[in-house]
Amino acid sequence: MQLVELGGARVVTIGPEDSIDEAIALLDANHFRHLPVVDKGRILGMVSDRDLIRAVGMLPSEQRTASHQGPARVGATRISQVMSTPVTTIAADAPADEGAVLMLEKNIRALPLVYRDRLAGIVTQTDFLKCYLDDRKIAKLEGWRFKKVGDHMTSPVITLGPNDTFRHAARVMQTHKFRHVPIVEDGRLVGIVSDRDMRRFLSGFEIDFEDDVDDARHHRPEVSMIDVMTRQPKTTHVREALAEVADIMVSQRFGALPVMDDDQIVGIITEADLLRHFVAACKG
Repeated sequence: MQLVELGGARVVTIGPEDSIDEAIALLDANHFRHLPVVDKGRILGMVSDRDLIRAVGMLPSEQRTASHQGPARVGATRISQVMSTPVTTIAADAPADEGAVLMLEKNIRALPLVYRDRLAGIVTQTDFLKCYLDDRKIAKLEGWRFKKVGDHMTSPVITLGPNDTFRHAARVMQTHKFRHVPIVEDGRLVGIVSDRDMRRFLSGFEIDFEDDVDDARHHRPEVSMIDVMTRQPKTTHVREALAEVADIMVSQRFGALPVMDDDQIVGIITEADLLRHFVAACKG
C-alpha cells in the first residue's frame, strides 16, 4: 500500500504571509492539528497547535504583525515567523510502512506527500489508525484484535494537577514532548489537557491593540489547568482490545486515551503507540 492511497489528496494549506488568526480559524473549522505552509505549490513548512502555543503571546511586541485593527489576539504574527521548517516530506508513492517509520523517528503527527517537489497530499497518524477499521489486509491480520491496551500503553504516566499553572503545564509538555497530559486530583482522574486545548485557550485570550504583550502575558501564569482541561475524559481499560481503542480515536477524534485499572489511571495510549504496532504488524 502506497502512502497516497492512505492519505487525503485534498489538503488545506496556508501561506507564509497569512496571519496566525487565519491558521487558528482553519484548524478549528476543519478539526485539523496541522497545516502545510505552501507558496506557489511548494511546501515551505508546517504549522501545528504546538507552534501556535509557542507563538501566540510569546513573541515581543516589536515582532508582532497585527492581522486587523481593533482587538487583537496576543502575539498575532505571520505564519512565516512561527512555522516549523525545514519540513519533513516523503514521496507520495512511498510504501505506507516507510511513512509510519519516518513519523515515529521524527515524532510528527502529519507527513506531507510530495510529487515532483510539489505538495500532493498529506497523511496523519489518524489515517494509519483507519487501516485497522476497514477491509484492508492489515485490518485482518491474525491476532490484531486480541492485542491488549496494557501491553502497548505508555506507563508510568506523568500527570498534572487541576491547580497547576498554564506555564508549568506548557513547560512539562514541551520538555517531555507530550501532546496530552492527564489531570489527576487525590489519585482520581478529573480531566486531560492536550496541545489543542492549550492553543485554543491562548487563541481566545485577547488584548487591546495598543496594550503591551508583556503586560498581558504577565497574568497568564495564574491560569490553572482547571480552566483549560477537558473534564470527564473518555478512557480505556488495560484489558481493552487495541482495535476498540483505534475505533474510538478515529470516530471521536481523540489523539490519546488515559488507561484505567480498578478506577486508577495506570497509563496512557496514544496514536503514536498504535502507529508503532502498525509498523510491527507490517514487518511481521
